[in-house]
Amino acid sequence: MSVMQRPDVENIPADLDRFLGNFFSRRGWHSEIRYDPGVNRLYLDVRLANARLSGDDRFLSLVEYFVRAQDSLLRRRAGLPLQCRLFAADGRELSVTLHARGSSYLDDNARGSGMRRRLLLLSFRRRIVARVLPGALLWALVFTLLVGVLGVRLDLVLGIAVAALAVQALAMFVMAARGR
Repeated sequence: MSVMQRPDVENIPADLDRFLGNFFSRRGWHSEIRYDPGVNRLYLDVRLANARLSGDDRFLSLVEYFVRAQDSLLRRRAGLPLQCRLFAADGRELSVTLHARGSSYLDDNARGSGMRRRLLLLSFRRRIVARVLPGALLWALVFTLLVGVLGVRLDLVLGIAVAALAVQALAMFVMAARGR
């Protein structure tokens, strides 16, 4: 195998963290990659810090989905299998539970569609709370402060807000163009 064909396995734990971070708090688990030369296999070890995740079918199905996709990719590119081992906060191995409960949603279309809806709502709720709600509360606070406390006219405050949004959009456009 040449250097160009060698897969970048060191980034698999970070990729898992980013993937799961769209749905759950990143403080709920720790992942790392291990290689066993005796059996020529990679292990993705996921250690739960949050005990609730061990019983959350959404979490288990997402981990199983990610591992299946990475395993398929690694087998195609390097012939190297990947297996996930899940450990509870107290050290118990939950890999059998992961495969049994996570796979049931991936292999059954009826259960899988319901799970996809639940995951979509979870992701949407998480993004609203993390991104939209803080900004909306800040804008509401500024409007209340300017109009209610300082007595600035509402039309002037709205004009300033529109100008601020235009400057922000322009700055983001310029920064994105520089990043290319």
